[in-house]
Amino acid sequence: MCSEYLASGFADVDACDDPSAYRHCLTLLDSLPYFRAYKQRSYELLDLSAGLRVLEIGCGLGDDAFRMAERVSPDGIVAGVDASFLMVKEALARSPVAARTIFIQADAGILPFPDRSVDRCRIDRTLQHLSDPKQVIGEMVRVLTPGGLLLAYDNDWGTFAVTGRHDDSTRIIETLWADSFKNRWIGRYLKHYFLTAGLRNVMMEPSVSVITDFALADRVYNLRQTVARTVAAGRLTPAVAEQWVLAAQAMSQSGGFLCTLTAYTVVGTKPGGSRSTIVARTSQ
Repeated sequence: MCSEYLASGFADVDACDDPSAYRHCLTLLDSLPYFRAYKQRSYELLDLSAGLRVLEIGCGLGDDAFRMAERVSPDGIVAGVDASFLMVKEALARSPVAARTIFIQADAGILPFPDRSVDRCRIDRTLQHLSDPKQVIGEMVRVLTPGGLLLAYDNDWGTFAVTGRHDDSTRIIETLWADSFKNRWIGRYLKHYFLTAGLRNVMMEPSVSVITDFALADRVYNLRQTVARTVAAGRLTPAVAEQWVLAAQAMSQSGGFLCTLTAYTVVGTKPGGSRSTIVARTSQ
């Protein structure tokens, strides 16, 4: 079992013992129908078209940047930003020949772009890992051209629910996982943050991820590792923890297992002004 803990490790991938765990996680999530569907919807809400300049914050392996680049080609460009040197390196290595993409290692709270230099900005499941989401949203608004669109998708870990043996044990497991995120409730606050940042025409769409297979839920949400952490923290006994896992597996085999999470997609428009040029101050 991988020792990396996905809930907290994405905040600083380069410092992790096994960075490949995060690459495998992103690849897995990108392959799942629910994730593909909300990503496709986000591209539609951004109203992507040829010639647009797009900024992807928390670009990871670059998959979303590559897809959006196809939509803004031949004259548009997508800039992917990630705090992780290793993620940026991976995205660069995966870039198709002649792709209209650039990738930069940078702090999302201090973006290396001029004011009013991008037409669209997207951030996906990144704010949950950051200590100051309002600062990051403010930076995205700063670099967005007037009339441009900002879209964020993120989770509300207060809605995380899983079936298992005994309600009390299940709640302890759910809470420990949720509390491992820097911003466990970011999803429910996205619309508020967009409005206070001055965005207009802000709209929100909820969506629910549903997993009915224990093995898959374990890969996505580190269920076994979370259970082990509850034991290490003295919140569950080893016997109770083992019983919980066995019961969840049995429910999965009989078709009664359920693991769900509500997330929100929020999109808003920046009002007024003129636009500048998308030139990074630094590049990687």
